[in-house]
Parts: sequence; structure tokens; C-alpha cells
Amino acid sequence: MIDKIIGTFFSRLLAMLIMLIIIVINSNTFGATGTGTIGLVVLGLTILQVISNFIGGSVIVYLIPRRNFFQIFFLSYLWAVISNIVGVILLDSLHLIPNEFQLHLLFLSLSSSFFFINLNILQGKEDIKRFNIFQITQLTLLIVIYSLCLLLFKLFDKTPTVELYIIIFSLSYFIPMLFSLRLLIPYFEQINFKKIGKLFLEMSKLGFWVQLANLAQLMNYRLAYYFIERFAGRQPLGLFELGTKISEVVWIFPKSISLVQYARLANNQDKQYSKKLTLSLFKIVTIFAIFAVGCLLLIPANWLAAIFGPEFSSSKTVIIYLAPGIIFLASLSILAHHFAGYGKYWINTIASTLGFVITLTLGLALIPAAAKISTTKTLETAAMINSISYFVSFIVTLLFFIFTTKSSLADFLLTKNDLTLLKTEVFDYLKKKFKRNK
Repeated sequence: MIDKIIGTFFSRLLAMLIMLIIIVINSNTFGATGTGTIGLVVLGLTILQVISNFIGGSVIVYLIPRRNFFQIFFLSYLWAVISNIVGVILLDSLHLIPNEFQLHLLFLSLSSSFFFINLNILQGKEDIKRFNIFQITQLTLLIVIYSLCLLLFKLFDKTPTVELYIIIFSLSYFIPMLFSLRLLIPYFEQINFKKIGKLFLEMSKLGFWVQLANLAQLMNYRLAYYFIERFAGRQPLGLFELGTKISEVVWIFPKSISLVQYARLANNQDKQYSKKLTLSLFKIVTIFAIFAVGCLLLIPANWLAAIFGPEFSSSKTVIIYLAPGIIFLASLSILAHHFAGYGKYWINTIASTLGFVITLTLGLALIPAAAKISTTKTLETAAMINSISYFVSFIVTLLFFIFTTKSSLADFLLTKNDLTLLKTEVFDYLKKKFKRNK
């Protein structure tokens, strides 16, 4: 397992480094206002992905070992087309996306939907290596094509636009989607539609709970974006977007572990093994998150100004107030994937929904008043609300885990066995790598 975790970690680390480079480029090219516009488009994309994943999404990982491959593939792609078209129309009618980006968002969302369906299938087959390769390929294409275009614009003395970035972003999903599609051909069984209605209902049932949880969690993450844009403007939103993205760098390691954990538990229903594995990973991730957040807090505000532009020094405020929430959510990711591995998505839905209620209530109550005081106060308030929301979701999920697995508080203390397990996994991995290279 450690080889998959390490491989996933380094692929996500590389992905995050690429995204940070792109954020640096965008912040210096478009400023806080342009960064805020990009943030709104990406948020629209994320909402569309949640809607698209009501049939498919991470549920594919759970169903791939259990159901007909062709039918899963067919239903996922069909729903992606329908849901994205309807979703863009809905977001546009609610004025939740910039007016000039409707068609761009549709192409971007369709390309990414198909791409992630393919990746979820690879994950369900425990083909983590190719899963990681395609994730890196997508981001590599993004930065390579984007850099070349910026260079050409500079040579011809033209000004790049946010629209250019969105188009290139779409192509970075579309191209690897086509190549990943070829890898799925060997998995196709006999093409038939027998009992496909029954599978549709099962995917709907599982997907409903998964995506309801994801939608609620997305609102926990990003509802503040709409509040800030509505009451303070696009420029403060850009500052908040940057601080949030930098803080979420900490999630690379937890998400890498939880991805492999989910695939492992979805293919192994031994409850004792699941409990032991989850507890060990939970403790390791929590310690890592505390250390990583501590390092993040040491970054001076003037460094942010030097790297991203003078106006972004205020983003340090977001990092400070979001720090506790980043730790809570890192630990939560392990517990949530424990339940996801058993198809108990409703537990994560309850936790996320309660967190969303906190975000919605406090956001409406506090952010408008904070926006009247200052931009800094707005950033502080929004980040603090997110941290409180993450804490509530974490506590609820933790209590469910304790009661369902009959764990005691002592089980959450780091033990010699946890360190031995990690050491053994790492040692075995390095030993195999050494022999292979030799």
C-alpha cells in the first residue's frame, strides 16, 4: 500500500506545485480582481462536477468491482452530458457565474466530467499508477500550453485575458480525456442494457448521498466566495481565493492517503482491518497536518506580496484564521473515506450538511457587517466561519466513527504499533525498490 500512497503523494505534490505556479502567473497577470473572476468560474465548475457526479463520481470506485462495467460507463457519460447542460443554464439564471463564460464553462465542465469518470474507473481497478500519471498530465498540459501562449502574447505585445486561461484550462482536460478513454477499452464486457434501470437506481441512491455530502462540503469550502463577492466585491474575493488555495496545500498528503485508503477498503470488507487501518492513518495524518500548518503560518506576509503581487499581502490573514479548519478537515478526510469504503455515504452527508448550516447561518449574519468595516475584517470573518464549519463536520464524523467501530478514546493515541506499521510499510517499499533498481 505504501508504494501507492507515496506515488499518489508525489503526483499530488507535483500537481500542487504546478497549480501554485499558475496561481503566481495569474495573480501577477490579472491582479486580485481577475483572480476573483477565475475563482468564480472554477467554483461554477466545481458545482457542476458535484451535479454531474450524482450518477457516477466516486461511487464508480465502489461499483466497479461489483457491477457491469459497460453499464456504469454508459450511465456516467450520459448523465454527465445532461447534468452539465442543465447545470450551466441553472447557474447562469441564478447569476452565479460571470455572464461571458457560459459556453466556456460548459465545454470545461464536460471535458473534466469525462476525464474524471475515466480516472474513477482506473481508481476502482486500483490502477493508481495510471490514475496519478493522468492527473499530472492534465496539469502539465495546462502549464505548458499556457506558458507558450503567454510567451506568444508577450512577443506580439498583446494582453492575455481570463478567457484565454479558461480555454486552455478546458483543453488540458479534453486532451488527456481522449487518451485515458483508450485505456478503458479492455475493460468493456459484453455490451448489454439488461437490468440497466436497476443499476441506475443503485447509482442514484449511492450517488445521492455521496454528492449531497460533497455539495454540502463544497458549500462549506466555498459559500464564503459568494458572500464576499456579493457584499465586498471581486477584489477581496481574489485575496480570499489566494489565501484559501495556499492553505489547502496542506491537504496534499491527507488526500493522497485517503484516495488509496478508499480504493483499498472498497475492495476489502474486513471490518477489523478497516478500523485498524483508519485509526493508524488518522493519527499519522493529524500529526502531519499540525506540523504542515505550523510551517505555513511562518510564511511572512511580505513574501506573499513579493511572489503574488503587493495587494496579496492581506491573504496572510486568511491563512491564519483558516489554519485550525485545515487541520480538522485533514483528519476528517480519513474518517470520511472509512465510511465511503463501506458505502455509508449518508454519514458524511449528515456531517457536511451540519457544517453547511453553520457556514450559511454565520456567513449571512457576520460577513455583510464585516464588509462594512474593512477588507481585512471580511477576510478574517470568512476564514473563521470556515474553520468553525470544518470543526463541526469533524466532530460529527468522529462521533459516528467511535460509535460504529466501538473505538475508545485511547485508540486515538499514537502507539508503537502505528509507528511500526508505518516503518514496516516504508521499509518494505524501499527494500523492493532497491532490489528492483539493483
